[in-house]
Amino acid sequence: MTDSLAQTHSDLWNELGRGVVDRRHGFHVPTLSTIGLDGAPCARSVVLRRIDAERGEIQCHTDVRSGKAAEIARDARVAWHFYDESRKLQLRVSATAEVLVHGAVADDAWARSAVTSRRCYLAPRAPGAVCDAPSPNLPEGVRDRRPTEEETLPGRANFAVVLTRATAIDWLFLASEGHQRARFTRDEAGEWQGCWLEP
Repeated sequence: MTDSLAQTHSDLWNELGRGVVDRRHGFHVPTLSTIGLDGAPCARSVVLRRIDAERGEIQCHTDVRSGKAAEIARDARVAWHFYDESRKLQLRVSATAEVLVHGAVADDAWARSAVTSRRCYLAPRAPGAVCDAPSPNLPEGVRDRRPTEEETLPGRANFAVVLTRATAIDWLFLASEGHQRARFTRDEAGEWQGCWLEP
């Protein structure tokens, strides 16, 4: 590890970038927490889809009918939790979020999505809807096979990007010889300020 806050900040965004492209990276499937409609915290695992270090943006995808979409529409405050066991690295990120259904960001994300990922957006019922028995919530024709790209097109109406903008990041490196911890906050001008914290 380094004793440079600037290097630590750069490194953590590099690790987030690796989490996007490497399915084996600990950051690939983080936890995203929202404030539930009842006011209680609500957490779930999501796939990290894209980051933009310069803008402080972290993205995942969702079904627009999902609970998280409704929760973000009501209260934009969210929190991310990332942990990579092999690197002994934890990130806790405070952010604001918006759900993008239309526009260039959502269109680009849909275009980059594999057909196997798109298949879940063909679900005939909203995620979380009550059902009589265990259900894959997929149309009969694509339950047991990979759909064609054309078959996935109706799913675009249910697809959305959760675009979050980080406002603060708590970085923790775990080590037997002593942990290290830092906090980075983004000011109104979009600049990051860092400080070391006692772990």
